[in-house]
Amino acid sequence: MNKFFCIFCILLFILKTENVFSNNLIYDVNNIEVSGKTNKDLDNSKLIEEAFQKAFNVFINKILLIKDIQNLRKTKVEIIKDLVLTYQIIENRRDKNNFFFKVNVKFDPKKVNNFLSQKKISYADISNISLTLFPILIKKNKDILLYQENFFYNNWIKLKEVKDNKNDKLINYNLVLENVEDLEYINSYKENLDYIDIKKITSFNGAENYALIIIYATDNEYKAYIKTLIRNINVDRSVKLKIIGDNKNKSYDKAITILKEEINQIWKEQNLIDVNTPSFLDFFLETRQINDYLKLKSILDVIDVVENHWVMEMTNEYSKIRIKYKGKVSRIKDKLIEKKINVKIINNTWNLKIN
Repeated sequence: MNKFFCIFCILLFILKTENVFSNNLIYDVNNIEVSGKTNKDLDNSKLIEEAFQKAFNVFINKILLIKDIQNLRKTKVEIIKDLVLTYQIIENRRDKNNFFFKVNVKFDPKKVNNFLSQKKISYADISNISLTLFPILIKKNKDILLYQENFFYNNWIKLKEVKDNKNDKLINYNLVLENVEDLEYINSYKENLDYIDIKKITSFNGAENYALIIIYATDNEYKAYIKTLIRNINVDRSVKLKIIGDNKNKSYDKAITILKEEINQIWKEQNLIDVNTPSFLDFFLETRQINDYLKLKSILDVIDVVENHWVMEMTNEYSKIRIKYKGKVSRIKDKLIEKKINVKIINNTWNLKIN
């Protein structure tokens, strides 16, 4: 009885406390740089507002699809300021006639959700991933270039233009190593590369996420065909590429930018959350230690797709908890497991245990 009473008292206390500084990395935008000339009219608040606007653009590029990004680019700074939970000036200096700020910004998950809900815009609940990439270049004479003679293989990671695109940080690319078996397998499909089964490419063995990109740069066409497997989901897509005059390298550079953005889109589409359609889930938490519920609550507080949660029942042996969440229920399971929570689902009943 004492054990239950202690838990109950702690519960009453924490239910009145809100953790507004939770570690939802998706809402963090760091190292935003702004500067302005020093004069009598310069107000530091103007530079901070500029930092908020830049951070907001980086943020929406990270979580929204292209069509929705365009709709929000002209969001007024007054609205953006209201979406900011907190910010930190990590560098502040004066250089001759200029002020320079570097700022970290954290957006408020609840306010962002409400804002997107009003706009009827879904966002992607994503995390950074590593992706193994195999680009294949088909030249005018129909030669197949795979490795060192392949511009895309040599420049995919090096391309400086894309380094400035903070949205690109969603995916960390790794290029495949040269492999004789893959060379033979690809040559066997030389007349119809689109039919290659990416699961049979040896270089992808052991990789959780991977993509094969076939770039056609012939006289008649300039396009690419993307085959991906990300988190066990296959997505194939054709992409039109742009030719920039007679400059082959610039056309190839632009192609890399377009293809990276398309892969980002694929990753986002797999994780879209409909902010207008919340769902509910009940589960049972086994009580083994007096602070088990507190540990679980701290975890639920930082899972951004969990909108709210309540204790429905509490005993010495278990707590029955209901959560209100957005997105796919499988994401809830994944996020709990990531936080070292043991999850067992038996006959549609969720049973949780703190590891």
